[in-house]
Amino acid sequence: MIVTNNRKVISRLARKSLQANPARNWAIICAIVLTTLLITAVFTMALSINKSMERAQMQTTGSDFHGGFKYLNPAEMEQLRVHPSIKAYGVSLKVGEVSSSLFKNNRVEVLHVDDSYAKHTFVDFIEGGLPSGENEIVLNTWELDMLGAQHQLGAVVRLDIDTDEKVISQNFTVSGYYETDKNLAMSGLAFVSKAFTDKNISGIDPDHSEATGSYVNTSDLGVMLDNSFHIEEKIKGILADTGLKVEYGVNPAYASVSLFDNLLNTIPYIIVILITMLSGYLLIYNIFYISVVRDVKFYGLLKTIGTTPRQLRKIIHTQAHWLYLVSLPFGLGLGYLLGRLITPMGNSFSSSSVGTVYSSSPWIFVGAAVFSYLTVRIASSKPGRMASRISPVEAVKFAGINSGRKTRTKKSKHGAKLHHMAFSNLFRSKKKLGLMLSSLFLSIVLFSTIFTVISSLDVNKYLATFISGDLLVQNEVLTSITGGRNGDPYRLTEAFSDQLGSIDGVESVDKVYYRYERIPFDDTSRAVLEPLAVGAAPDSPISWTMKTGKIPVDLYGIDPGWYTLVGKDMIAGEFDQMKFDSGKYILISNADLSDDSEINTYYHPGDILSFPALGKSYEVMALLKQEGIYAATTKHYSAYGFNAFLPSSELQEEPLADSDPAMIVSATLHVDPAKLDSVKQAAKTIVQPADELSLKSREDYKAELGGFITIFQTIGYGLSFVIALIGVLNYINTVLTGVLSRRNEFAVLESIGMTKKQLKRVLIYEGLYNVLFTVLITSTLGVLLTHTVAKSITNAMAFTVFRMSWLPFILTVPVLLIIAYTVTLRAYKTLSQSTIVERLREAE
Repeated sequence: MIVTNNRKVISRLARKSLQANPARNWAIICAIVLTTLLITAVFTMALSINKSMERAQMQTTGSDFHGGFKYLNPAEMEQLRVHPSIKAYGVSLKVGEVSSSLFKNNRVEVLHVDDSYAKHTFVDFIEGGLPSGENEIVLNTWELDMLGAQHQLGAVVRLDIDTDEKVISQNFTVSGYYETDKNLAMSGLAFVSKAFTDKNISGIDPDHSEATGSYVNTSDLGVMLDNSFHIEEKIKGILADTGLKVEYGVNPAYASVSLFDNLLNTIPYIIVILITMLSGYLLIYNIFYISVVRDVKFYGLLKTIGTTPRQLRKIIHTQAHWLYLVSLPFGLGLGYLLGRLITPMGNSFSSSSVGTVYSSSPWIFVGAAVFSYLTVRIASSKPGRMASRISPVEAVKFAGINSGRKTRTKKSKHGAKLHHMAFSNLFRSKKKLGLMLSSLFLSIVLFSTIFTVISSLDVNKYLATFISGDLLVQNEVLTSITGGRNGDPYRLTEAFSDQLGSIDGVESVDKVYYRYERIPFDDTSRAVLEPLAVGAAPDSPISWTMKTGKIPVDLYGIDPGWYTLVGKDMIAGEFDQMKFDSGKYILISNADLSDDSEINTYYHPGDILSFPALGKSYEVMALLKQEGIYAATTKHYSAYGFNAFLPSSELQEEPLADSDPAMIVSATLHVDPAKLDSVKQAAKTIVQPADELSLKSREDYKAELGGFITIFQTIGYGLSFVIALIGVLNYINTVLTGVLSRRNEFAVLESIGMTKKQLKRVLIYEGLYNVLFTVLITSTLGVLLTHTVAKSITNAMAFTVFRMSWLPFILTVPVLLIIAYTVTLRAYKTLSQSTIVERLREAE
């Protein structure tokens, strides 16, 4: 067999074919750009949100080091830092703690650090840098504020530094300052110079201070490894190599905080990518399919001169590849910009405070390029196979109609009717019709689903979840959901609540009290936990719970104003206010058990619960949902524990000698509507000086929900618009190329007496039938699909009450009619540019 190198010929044919079809090329380029744009935007948003979550956890942890070694003496430090597996490191030396009374609720640790450690612990200097002189120090802005010092270099502050052996009191000059969030776990830091440590703590034995637990003059070594995979194994390997036995830590941001830890988190992104690929596939496939149908005689002639089926497929694929390469940079660039634009909106869906960090990972562009290429490749392969399979004889006779079955002659007593002719024309190419309708159907269903979900958001349900009155004052030290927060957990006192209640216009104040309790196992709870503990890891929460032999309980005391919320969250038992106020009964929620557990509670109505710290037992009156009376809680749940609710009087009593008193979580103010503004202003004046407390009104929560809806609408309707644009392009391309492929047929009809007006009416009827079929499909199957998908989404979301609406389906009808009529007129004008004679000669 003679092998010939015909790549140049194939490339030339593909290039000439591209040059002969500029309109088709633009349509495909638009389709690829839109497809790539959406996929890139989704990848950008997903990886940026993931990076933002990691960054937030790193800031809470205190650094972006992969891990670190703790409480080292100089010999251990020298041995570890030269290990070849450590690519970069930073060193911090423990000096002591600030012992000033100003910081009694905000611990400030004093360290000596190097530049690398400062960089990796997010110390971004506003002015200045690390200290060098003995009396120089670095503080953050909130520490300067508490000391009453100005934010400037050279400011003088007086500090008492407790080194465990002595307290050093002296004036320091600020050599640098930076800004950080006061509520982060590692925010309270102060940095002194090596000269200071040499003078004051060099004589302290690090091994002795480690043994006593002060850790003064011990060093921490933060390390960066070659990558963030299997960090703990690598750190253990370093210790094995050096033979040291020291404490180590792994940054949880690399191990436990990721958008992709839970498959459910990735489902929305996967759905968007699949919808985008499907929409792009429908458009690109349809364009190539119509192009092959239109140029099938050209491919048939190529076959007659010896072109093989494989070479014909190659011509189609080469065109697709070139158009893909032209489109790819635009799709990736625009998609990345769009992704950066919507990332802050995506971050705002998080319940925690997550700063926006943008990812520029190469995987964004690689992933988008691969998925986009797969879409183009799959879309062009079927038309390529069709071009390669048709015989030269069939190609000459081909008119874009399936001739696989015998043509049936239609008889009519009333002659040919234009609307009958238009109706029959639609079904001459069922595949083209199906592709077009599928594309329009997909965009309409997506729009209607998003519309339905947004319409189902319920303001009253949202407000009831967070606030039961008009104004809410709460202690953020107890209710922070981003981790431990500095401050006084007893800042909201009885006297403070009385002061709020004395404001003119305040009708009542409902408080919530809180205690964290651990109750010993009994036979009932042990029977639930023991099966869950089988095979569990030694360091897992269930193993720790079994080891302690106690169940964690978040115990709340609620005022009568909260009783109205009990009924909506109750799943077993009955609530009797008079009995409840007697102090003999308790409400409990479902327990926070593992997903593998078929049981979701330890106790049921009628069971008796004993609280040794309170010295009392209570009968379970009712069982609530796990998130029951959410607005009254601290917004977090104890693993393998549950929430319990008592009348507030039960937690106002003096506790046993070895127990701390209950803390007040929140105070809800019920206000005279006529005096709401003045009460809010007065309450703000009282609350503002207390850093631990926050004040929010019902209107504030409404504004939050409004912002959420705006973000959801922007992202959802933006996605719907792009998918709809792809669908409309598909429709336009189908109609225009369908008319052009029938130029000869229409010329024959005109030659035997059909007027231009009649031809125009036939085309308009075809457009109307397209709209009619789209409406029929979307109003039946589309409604069913929208109802199913939207209801499943709203059921998974809080603050929604499912409401099905016909409005999106009704709104799309006039839009479709306008598009159909406009496109039909354009197709007719294109057709009528040539005379009948010219079109008839094309068939010769």
